Amino acid sequence: MKLISFDVWNTLLDINVMIESLVKALSELLEVPEEEIMENILKTREEIKKIRKSKSGSPEKALEESQELLARALGVDVEIVKRAAAKATLNVGEEIVLPGTKETLKALHREYIITTTGNVMFWPSPYTRLILEKFGLADYITKQFYSDEIKAYKPMREAFLAPLAYFNVSPEEALHIGDTKAEDFEGALKVGMYACWVNPEAEKVERIHERGFVVKSVKDLLKVLPQI
Repeated sequence: MKLISFDVWNTLLDINVMIESLVKALSELLEVPEEEIMENILKTREEIKKIRKSKSGSPEKALEESQELLARALGVDVEIVKRAAAKATLNVGEEIVLPGTKETLKALHREYIITTTGNVMFWPSPYTRLILEKFGLADYITKQFYSDEIKAYKPMREAFLAPLAYFNVSPEEALHIGDTKAEDFEGALKVGMYACWVNPEAEKVERIHERGFVVKSVKDLLKVLPQI
């Protein structure tokens, strides 16, 4: 094993913390109750996930499309969504870092090439990069890859192959870990990588495929690697 690729949201960082910060920012800008904002965000997220799963969206405009869909759901100009995303990023605290994240990255970064392979939705990748820098996680990541930069999103093959091509690593020498079964786990397996599905409901570390495992959290990755 030479390279370990990490999904970001709900693998390293808590998406709920970021969404709550976005809801608060939109509520303040629009003077609309947070409950109404949250309902629109959740519905839009599901719509976007369906579009990406069916691969019917444009990889080149994945960020813009998601921002425009949310703006349409809220009945506002897309500039409001962009402002709220910026405010949300500025306001999040260290609780956004999931337990065991820093310790896991720190334990692995000297032995493996560590990358992120992340999709973007309502905020651009530089905002995610800022959060990883702010809380000291970027120090343990060799290179970050995001869908708005590489113009491909998971579960597209190109999204998984980009880090491998950059570092000249074959799929069987790499593992991807993430929380979404269809996007992260199945997507990585289809290109020949090892895969690790983060499922908080998992009771133990378990091999569920010739090249695939299920874990409860990212820190369980340290129990998976000796089995490969």
